Amino acid sequence: MIRSLAAMALLAASTPTIATTAPAKTEPALSSTAPWWEKVTVTIAGDGKSNSCKYETSMVPDASKACDVVGDAKSLGAGTPAAKNEFTRLTFERRFSPGAAAPQDAALETGDTLLGRQVMSLAIDAAGKVKGCRVVATSGDVTPAYGCDDAQTEHFEASAVTTGTTARMGTMTVLVYGHEEHVV
Repeated sequence: MIRSLAAMALLAASTPTIATTAPAKTEPALSSTAPWWEKVTVTIAGDGKSNSCKYETSMVPDASKACDVVGDAKSLGAGTPAAKNEFTRLTFERRFSPGAAAPQDAALETGDTLLGRQVMSLAIDAAGKVKGCRVVATSGDVTPAYGCDDAQTEHFEASAVTTGTTARMGTMTVLVYGHEEHVV
């Protein structure tokens, strides 16, 4: 189950596209009743070229998949590492939490630097369509390009809606963070 995270991986209109190796049409619907996350991690070599791309999701544990990147480090917004033996990892992640309350942010790993964060409140109808979305928080120098327009194209599992409400609520957090390391 690989989702195309191209919209999330775009930091700006000129950012490279990150594509996954499986067709999007076979993807099952996202859960609106349980928390989940998915992320794309791109490793960029000192020459500015993509070294690797990995897609991971909590929906299929221990099943990371390779993905493809079109572009270079500059277009990713990270700048080119100064030395050939220096690598930069950029991670584009989205996290979903059911319910109306904003989730607590999970801590980034040691050495990771938050570049951008956006939190959206979603209203999901019984058919699994996002019928309402609003950005409730942003932080960092880079605003993730994945926003309400993108969230409204997602398909969640159809489910019975609680009596007295017209939609199931959820929170989508989109993160962009980087990690630089010196390889010896």
